[in-house]
Formats: sequence, C-alpha cells, structure tokens
Amino acid sequence: MTVWIVFALVTLVVAGYVLWPVITGALGRKKTTPDESDNAGASAPTTLAALADQDELQRDLTVYRDQLAEINRDIERGVLSAEQADAARIEVQRRILATDQRIQARAAKRAGKTTGVFVRPVAICLTLIGIIGGIGLYLDLGNPTLPDRPIAQRADEIMAARNAQHQNSEREQALRKAVADLSNKLIQNPNDLGNWEMLGNSLMALNRPKEAQTAFLEAVKLSNRDGAFLAMYAESIIRASDGQVTAPARGALEEAAKSGNDNPRIAFYLGLADLQQGQTNAALERWIALANSAPADASWLPMVVRQIQQTAQAGGIDIEGRLKLPSGATGPAIAGNAGPSQEDMKAAADLTPEERRQMIEGMVGRLAARLEENPQDPDGWARLMRAYVVMGMKDKAQESYQQAQTALKDDKPALAQLAALADQVGLATN
Repeated sequence: MTVWIVFALVTLVVAGYVLWPVITGALGRKKTTPDESDNAGASAPTTLAALADQDELQRDLTVYRDQLAEINRDIERGVLSAEQADAARIEVQRRILATDQRIQARAAKRAGKTTGVFVRPVAICLTLIGIIGGIGLYLDLGNPTLPDRPIAQRADEIMAARNAQHQNSEREQALRKAVADLSNKLIQNPNDLGNWEMLGNSLMALNRPKEAQTAFLEAVKLSNRDGAFLAMYAESIIRASDGQVTAPARGALEEAAKSGNDNPRIAFYLGLADLQQGQTNAALERWIALANSAPADASWLPMVVRQIQQTAQAGGIDIEGRLKLPSGATGPAIAGNAGPSQEDMKAAADLTPEERRQMIEGMVGRLAARLEENPQDPDGWARLMRAYVVMGMKDKAQESYQQAQTALKDDKPALAQLAALADQVGLATN
C-alpha cells in the first residue's frame, strides 16, 4: 500500500509542476483588471488603425492593377514605347508583389494569435491523457510486489549469455574456415560429391542459403539426381525465399518424391507447399502419413507432430485418432534419443536460427551419449563427426574420430571408412 501512496504523490507533484504554469497563464490571460478595463479604449484605436492600414493596402493593390491596365492603353495610343512600357510594368508588378506579401504576413500574424488561444487547453488535455494512460497501463501490466533483480544476482545469466555469444563467434569462424577449405578442395577436385554436400551444409549453417543452392545443385548433378540431394537443393531454395515453397523448389521436391527416396524433408516441404496454397487438409494428410511411418527415435518427429497439431488447431480440423505415433514414441521418447543424420539436421529449417541451433545441439548431444553406451556403431560415429564439422566444432569432430578408432579397433573396414571421412572433412588421420 505504501508503494501506491508514493506513486500517487509523485504523479500529483509531476502533474502539478507541468500544469501549474499552463493553468495560471490561461487564467491570467482571461482575467480583466480595472486597469485593463480603463485601457480597453486605448486598444480600440490600435485595432481600428490596423483595419484601416489593411484597407489601405487593398486600395494600393487596386491602384497598381489599374496602372498595369493604363500601361497597356498607353502602348496602344503610342504614348509609351515597348521598352518604357516593360520598365513601367516591372516596377508596378514589384509594388504589387510587395504589397501582397505585407497583406499575407499580417493575415498569418492574426491567425497565429487566434491559434494560440487553443494551445493551453490542448497542452492540459494531453498531459492529463498521458497521466491517466500511464496509470491504466501500470494497473494492467505493472507488478509492485515483483522483487528487484540486482546485477549481482544475475551474474550467472550474464556470464552464460557472454559464453554463448563467444561460442557462436567461434563456431562461425570455424564454419567460414571450413567453407574456405572445402572450396579449395573442390577447385582441385570438382567431382567430389561428399565435399559438395559438406559445403552446402556449412553454408546453410552460416545462413547463406543462396550460396548453398550452387553446392547442392552440383551434388544433384554428380549423384545422378538422387532424391536426397534434390531435397537438400529444394530446402536451400525455400530458406532463401523466407520459407516460401517456390515453383522451382516444388518441382525439385516432386522429382525427389517420384524417385522413391524416403527423405523426410520431401513429404514435409510438399505439405508446406500445400498449406501455402490453401490446401490445409492435403498438408495434414502428408504430415500425418510422414509421422505415422517415422521411426520411434526419429529426431525430426517432434517437429512434425508440433506442425500437425498447430495446423489442425488453426484450421479447426479434428485429427483425433488419425495421428498414430510409432511404438515407443510417446513422452520423452518422442524427442528421439538417436542423433541426427544430415537430413535430420536440416529438417528444422522452419525454426528460427537460435531454435535450430539449440535443436541441433540437443540431437548431437543425444547421439554422443548413445555412442558412449553403444560405441559399436560406425554409421553413428560418421554422423557425429559430420555433425560436429557442420556446427564448426572441429576439435570435437577430431575427438570423436579418435574415440571411434579406439572403439572400432578390430573393425578394419569401418576404420578405413572413417579414415576416408576424416580426410574428406579435414581431420588429422594419423
């Protein structure tokens, strides 16, 4: 209660400080003293003189216009030559202009005095509106019982934000270096499909989808138009178009669908295209079929389920009983405990960059944890190495490669495959 009393007193003091000179000025102007009454007669001649002067100016204008007409008649009678007439006409026009300017200046001065009458009431009204509006906003949004949060108590949050900013900066630098290294490698060997894919992924991670289109298009050509690379190419177009599934992107997705490839992005983005064209039911059909056929540990499944639920709710469509998630894909398992493939990592393209980063880091963390429990998974190690490289964490990728060598020391073919991948992404293999 004390807080409210203090706020009320402060508000009254400020309002009084602002309004007092305005109110007293208005009253002082309206008040008529005996002296002012005695001087009322003195102001009348001044007003009459001003009106007389105004009439005189109007008469001057009339005379000047008559003079212009007289000059034209003098030319016709031959009294004035053309040169004399021009000189006389210029002089008369100059006088007309000067007189007109004096008339307009006096009219503006009188209008300004008239307008000034309304300034004080308007100022008072605006001040009161500001005070009343501020009180209303505070009553709606304010919370006087909210405890203070000194900087000392927020030290951990501030430090975490700084660390995150530093990590993002390091990650971006690593990604830029990876792009430069891959570009140099592709100049020497432009037919390396894996490097084109890595270059496209790195550019997408740097939020440079227009440049990634070129890399993925080369991958499409080298892969003989493989459906997975067509989907990657389509996604880069969609990202560059601010989430809009354009005609080229849809064409690539439809070609990928005809190839029989089961990349989840194909059905997801085709559903998004349907939704953008107003075909909500068609979009839901695609997404529900995609979710129902997904593995229980698919890391992109939660995102698809969320999209289905949000779209159905927005469109007022009942999906009760239609969404049949795979066995074991309920509760925490829906988030997936498996790590991301390259396709999984890019399935989050509709999220904000920060949400996408957090989602990818979570998936990579789950994959790393799973490999600690079950290290006999060559494909899992390969996916983890690629994921770390795309995220710009080359040291973590190198560490994962060394862990994989230890875990798979008896699996010579797997070690050879991982060594080739490590050399491809620029990791030390000795």
